[in-house]
Amino acid sequence: MKNKYYHFSYFKSVSAAAEKCLLVSDAMAYTADSEFLIDRKVFKNNLVMYVLEGLLWVEQYGEKHALEPGQGVLMRLTDAHKYYTDPENTAHILWFHFRGAGMEQLLEQLYQERKLPFIFQDDGLEDDFYKAFAIVQEDTDKKESELAGHLYGMLMRILSTYSFQEGHMDNMPVEIQEIIRYMESRLCDHLDLDAISRQAGMGKYHFCRFFKKHCGIAPIEYYNSRRMELACCLLKDPQKKIEEISEQLGYLDISSFSKYFKNYFGISPSAYRRL
Repeated sequence: MKNKYYHFSYFKSVSAAAEKCLLVSDAMAYTADSEFLIDRKVFKNNLVMYVLEGLLWVEQYGEKHALEPGQGVLMRLTDAHKYYTDPENTAHILWFHFRGAGMEQLLEQLYQERKLPFIFQDDGLEDDFYKAFAIVQEDTDKKESELAGHLYGMLMRILSTYSFQEGHMDNMPVEIQEIIRYMESRLCDHLDLDAISRQAGMGKYHFCRFFKKHCGIAPIEYYNSRRMELACCLLKDPQKKIEEISEQLGYLDISSFSKYFKNYFGISPSAYRRL
């Protein structure tokens, strides 16, 4: 696969519908260039890079990082950044741009916790990039939705070592910590905003403003995103039928679950399971 995609590159504008609803990528490539250097103040995108060979240098927020084979980095490019190959040891990197589908809120949380750029180690991620390369070469109407599901899975794999609650919760008001614990304990109950705000002891309008101020996202968006993350985890178990997962998550029927899942990820539960 490495030889097949050596120096592969893909640059293409995404459709307006995908830009509005999906996790999207307008560029990805296998880059191996002895003069590779990117130095920008701002770029309206986010980036994942993964090192296959050589040495890659990344500079952002006043820090400098050296990435070796098997290591990668997730970056927010709307802040000043610089990355480049080592002049004596040319880096071979796989990379893709991404944006949308709530990623900005996630990156803001990482930034607030001083976790950006997010450096990770994963010796088995190479094939996932090649799968993404194969998807963008397809000539089908479902290419953008299939790519959205695949890239979301890659990002969750990259962030598997990150705790979304640790550290972040400690800096929040007690009321927020308590309501998040409540939502986390009721992911299978299909709560609505009335039930959540009632548990918080606040009116809906005041509660939504209070929650979004501290979490950067509306409470029902947070709750539904956590339910979808749980759905993805359950779908990884081949022994569980989709009907069982739908029932476990409190949906009236599999049709309702599949519709919501596809609206959220741009791909059906059965298609996600096949990725």
